[in-house]
Amino acid sequence: MANILISGGTGLVGSAIAQRLISEGHEVRILSRNPKVSNNVKAFYWNVEKNEIDEAAFDGIEHVVHLAGSGIVDKRWTASRKQDIIDSRVNSIKLITSIIKKKNIQLKSFVGASAVGFYGMVTSEKIFTEKDGGSNDFLSDSCHQWENAYSEIQLLSLKHCVLRIGIVLSLNGGVLKKLLPIFKLGLGSAMGSGKQYVPWIHIEDLVEIFHESLFNKKYNGTYNAVAAEGATNQYFSKQLSIALSKPFILPKVPSFVMKLLLGERADVLLKGSQVSNNRILETGFQFKFPQLLSALKNLVIKSK
Repeated sequence: MANILISGGTGLVGSAIAQRLISEGHEVRILSRNPKVSNNVKAFYWNVEKNEIDEAAFDGIEHVVHLAGSGIVDKRWTASRKQDIIDSRVNSIKLITSIIKKKNIQLKSFVGASAVGFYGMVTSEKIFTEKDGGSNDFLSDSCHQWENAYSEIQLLSLKHCVLRIGIVLSLNGGVLKKLLPIFKLGLGSAMGSGKQYVPWIHIEDLVEIFHESLFNKKYNGTYNAVAAEGATNQYFSKQLSIALSKPFILPKVPSFVMKLLLGERADVLLKGSQVSNNRILETGFQFKFPQLLSALKNLVIKSK
């Protein structure tokens, strides 16, 4: 069994990964400002802003999963918030890397999170692959800085993966948890033009991709962690209504309303392009939920 350190281990994705690994008998450690031992996870103190970390968390560590980072759309994008979004990702991995180097640890694998925001807040018919660059906007720039910060720890690992994650479908957080109450009332609608694409992935498939990235020797490099079926915001919204057996008749929420409510970060919801998952499929990975409607129905049933 392996010893695995997860940053961001209390978040939506991190907690799901931790429970999967624990169920297999692995030792999982997480980093937290308020460390508590729960659900068989060992928690260790860290404070990125103060550059403080309990080095005992690294004793015997073989694998690292990096998920730490402030929420992209949780707060309005002021200049200080934008800097926090970047710093929380970049400085946290720098802190982890410094201890890995100090203790002269040779990792068996490193898996770092990124996002499909790497390709920018744009709407087009282009299908982006891992070879494509980004655009000239904040989200793309922050993802580039995030991924560039992995370069040093990747040299300290026998293998490494970066996963560019789409919208994660889960009942425990994220977009779906916010949308369900509205759509259950039959008040769901598309946003903006409705033509923007929503690259998505079911939480169970994402956890499986992280698992394979940790332990499967076939996995190395950068992968788009998204399902195959492309979905526009209009299509996504309609499929969610169908999954809930609710009407989908309301007009789209105008872009200007979204921008009044959310400011610049509204573009995260109002823009989006298709993202290819061909590279992850080439490893032999099989999605449990390749189609949006089946993914939504699976979660809707669990929510009742």
